[in-house]
Amino acid sequence: MKYSEAPFKNPVLSWSESDFQSHVITLAKQLGFKLTYHTHDSRLSVAGFPDLVMVNPLTRRTLFVELKAQNGRVSADQEVWLDGLRIAGQFAEVWRPSDWVSGRILNLLSGREVRRARA
Repeated sequence: MKYSEAPFKNPVLSWSESDFQSHVITLAKQLGFKLTYHTHDSRLSVAGFPDLVMVNPLTRRTLFVELKAQNGRVSADQEVWLDGLRIAGQFAEVWRPSDWVSGRILNLLSGREVRRARA
């Protein structure tokens, strides 16, 4: 197959979870999320707790986000945490590199798209 015939694949879709997390944290801080928490060693944490907790004091928004590589799987424990947070009225969801490519993460962090918790 010639290069010109190969389907285009955005390199962002190949980001590791670590690379993805670094980009999300950098963007969140640029957009006013002054408080960001991520566990450095999840083996010492409660199973399933989301990767990131981000707080923007100016907009009074807190986001709980589980980051996955494009083909990464969400565990049962992670689903329990995310569902529990949503039921409690919090923003909690899974983000993948395709959400970055689509601009959805930028929209959510900048407040252009506000997703309400679902019960």
